[in-house]
Amino acid sequence: MNALAWNCRGVGNASTVRELVCFSQRLQLKLIFLCETRQDKEKVRGCLRNRLGLSGFAGVDSVGTSGGLALF
Repeated sequence: MNALAWNCRGVGNASTVRELVCFSQRLQLKLIFLCETRQDKEKVRGCLRNRLGLSGFAGVDSVGTSGGLALF
């Protein structure tokens, strides 16, 4: 099983999303854990779940501009 854990320091940036999707496709990731998303969990789920091709999601909202977790 391939997995990725990444302190992404904000997943709202388009280049960060492109990098993550590229990693996911190239490495055929089955599990992705993101910390410091700096985003609302529903925004992260809506933005990334389909693009990553993964069905499951669990997340924690950020508080202001810090924190936030996502597990795909």
